[in-house]
Amino acid sequence: DVNFPGVYPLHPFSNLITGLIQAGGIDTLGTLRKIQLIRNNEVIRVVDLYEFFLLGGLVNEIQLRDKDVVLIKPRKSYVTIDSAVARPGIYESIETETIFDLIQHAGGRTYDSSEKISLKRIIPKNLRKNSFYEYKYIDFESVKNLKVLSGDHISILYIKEELKQVRIIGQVKNPGIYNFFEGMMLSDLIQL
Repeated sequence: DVNFPGVYPLHPFSNLITGLIQAGGIDTLGTLRKIQLIRNNEVIRVVDLYEFFLLGGLVNEIQLRDKDVVLIKPRKSYVTIDSAVARPGIYESIETETIFDLIQHAGGRTYDSSEKISLKRIIPKNLRKNSFYEYKYIDFESVKNLKVLSGDHISILYIKEELKQVRIIGQVKNPGIYNFFEGMMLSDLIQL
């Protein structure tokens, strides 16, 4: 699942990343999490590109040699994360990851996120009765132990915006809307 599969000549400094670039990159259906490097008909390394893209891992150390095969299998997982995260998008998960791990892959929560997370999950075929989806609202602490499943749609909710304002109208110099503060008196508003 690369854009231009085939056999490519290597220069002595070729690594996994330069090899993938030569092949036009991984297409949208290919896995980024379980790339296999096959040498002498044996898988010698399984590479997770998230370590490289998100954590700065040392994928560049993986040197390619003559007759190596880089195998990109189809992606098995699609998880959508949106709303109050740094990098909303579609992510790929692996079996051991929790919802918390995927939120970290998405850059973590933003400053205006709440402690509530909305989860829309596909109900397994053998458990479906009247609906295809299950909806939950979960506290952020609970997602650290909750496994992520393919098809999950995770929305980190925003905190509700508070409007604490007062309006003054009539025969004053500056009628309009002013921010309310605790202990505010009418005389404070008139002075403003």
